[in-house]
Amino acid sequence: MTHIIFSDYRNPAAEQAYEIAWDFLARTGAIRDEFQACVFLAQRITMMVEQGETNRIRMANRAISLYQRYVAESDDVIRSGGRRAEGR
Repeated sequence: MTHIIFSDYRNPAAEQAYEIAWDFLARTGAIRDEFQACVFLAQRITMMVEQGETNRIRMANRAISLYQRYVAESDDVIRSGGRRAEGR
C-alpha cells in the first residue's frame, strides 16, 4: 500500500489527524481507493483547520466518520443501480 503524506503548515495537528485517520482506516480495511481516500481526508481536515479546529483527535475522528459515511452512501448508490434512495 502506498502511503501519501499530508501536511498543513497552519496547524501541525492536521498532519497528525490525517495520519491517525489514515492508519485507522487502513487497519480496518476501509480504504478502497488510496488516492480517493487521501484526497477525501486531506480536504475534510483542511476544512476543519479553516474552521479553527486544533484538536488532532477530534479532527481524526470526524474525518474517519465522514469517510465511513461517504463509503456507505457510495455503496447505497451502487446497490440502487445509480439512483439515490429517496428521502436523502
